[in-house]
Amino acid sequence: MIDPLLNHAVRHQVDMAGYGNFVLAKMIRILNLTDADLIGALNAALVDVDADSFKVQRLDSLLKSARELNAQAYAALYEGMTDELRAYVEYEGQFQYDLYKHVVPVDFSIGAIVPEQVYAAAVAQPMQGRLLKEWATGLGTNRLQRIKDTIAVGYTQGKTTADIVREIRGTKALNYADGLLDTSRREIDAVVQTALSHTAQITRNQFYKDNLDILGDEMWVSTLDGKTTPDCRARDHLLYTPVDHKPVGHSVPYRAGPGRLHWRCRSTSIALLKGQKTLYGQRSAAGGPVDANLTYNDWLKAQTEEAQDEILGRAKGMAYREGGYKAEVFTNDRGRTLTLKQMAERDRKAWKGGILPG
Repeated sequence: MIDPLLNHAVRHQVDMAGYGNFVLAKMIRILNLTDADLIGALNAALVDVDADSFKVQRLDSLLKSARELNAQAYAALYEGMTDELRAYVEYEGQFQYDLYKHVVPVDFSIGAIVPEQVYAAAVAQPMQGRLLKEWATGLGTNRLQRIKDTIAVGYTQGKTTADIVREIRGTKALNYADGLLDTSRREIDAVVQTALSHTAQITRNQFYKDNLDILGDEMWVSTLDGKTTPDCRARDHLLYTPVDHKPVGHSVPYRAGPGRLHWRCRSTSIALLKGQKTLYGQRSAAGGPVDANLTYNDWLKAQTEEAQDEILGRAKGMAYREGGYKAEVFTNDRGRTLTLKQMAERDRKAWKGGILPG
């Protein structure tokens, strides 16, 4: 039998990758709505400029309209992102409640989080060193600076206005993926995925805190595949005390926690029931189910030399097999998206005992 806590947590994290894609698509649409206006503003500002008449000192005044459009775009993006996070906190809190309702004996009561309070805590806590609002503002500032730098360098190299604008926008033949503006989309991808995992862990932590009478140590759960970072490999299956997150039986620090340890962190956590120290059954892994208590390092030892080299690199793979190196994410399927409504429906089916595909 598969451990229900681990099984549902893994399934939930896989679904989260699809929801992250859905949110990302919404944020990209927000930027795309202003891109045409931004390119129009750049063309209008640079219409009478050429390499001979260009002056770097005039850029700020020339790009006033573009600067305003850029600021509006990132303000709209931040608003859209916070709307999603508010809805997500409510969903995640309900998921945790339903999860433990199905595994805790009926004579114990389970407390539910207050979504508004958890959302406020999530946006008030730094995410990779900055608040979400600061990241959004910073991304907008960085994009405008890249545009200014491209214009300045372009004119000093004798490029035409059309060439420079094309470099910024990209070409239609490549769906504009070769343009400077596409860099902004990749940055937003990282912020969206990180913001969601950041918010998820804060929600889980609050739920654990509200149910200390029935929940015990928190177990770190990393993904058993080749994309897991060394930091998350080292923490897989380690236990930490609730609330203060002190190591239990080891010395590896909790730091920001699963989902918040680094950019795009795919790790999650489960709170064991009071007195529980291990799991039973199986857990998912690349290549098929394995024992639920198998750690990342145990899993890596069982892989082929080729797989170890792919994960660690050839030199480290050799050192690992020779005993000189210790290996101390859910893959984001770009083609798959899930809304919160769809995720909730999948949860309802899972609570009825169905096993859902990842």
